[in-house]
Amino acid sequence: MIYSIKKDMTGVILVCLDCPHTLRVSEFDVRLGSPRTQAARAMLEHLRHDHGKEPTGKSKAQTMER
Repeated sequence: MIYSIKKDMTGVILVCLDCPHTLRVSEFDVRLGSPRTQAARAMLEHLRHDHGKEPTGKSKAQTMER
């Protein structure tokens, strides 16, 4: 796991496990697609850029298709 997902009274929050960086799903524009997907992509970009990490394994969407 490279980030955790938490909930509070304001909604869903993605938290980097390596630093205090957080992203709130509510900050993303629903007109651009799923806010949760946008937040996950932004967190992955943070991990790549700031920590040099790449995700490993298959996404749940690919796994469930099989």
